[in-house]
Amino acid sequence: MASRSARKTSKPRAASSDMLVRSKIPVWIVKALLSSGIKRVSKLSTMTDDELLALPGIGKRAIELIRSSRKARESDGSHARGSPVRR
Repeated sequence: MASRSARKTSKPRAASSDMLVRSKIPVWIVKALLSSGIKRVSKLSTMTDDELLALPGIGKRAIELIRSSRKARESDGSHARGSPVRR
């Protein structure tokens, strides 16, 4: 039987602070995003408003909340929590 440490994964895990489920975005928006395959906050920052509006369950109010959550996250420094940044 192979030990757990012997397993290799094909892609690296995202930082837990980047996961939608750990964000301060309202649950109803997180559910809509997850059902569309979006799991990371960093993915949201690369998407335009039009791309977000094309997702089921995402409207103008959801976009406002997503953007304000991102601004609050950047201003309070919560994106820097967790493991140190590697350069």
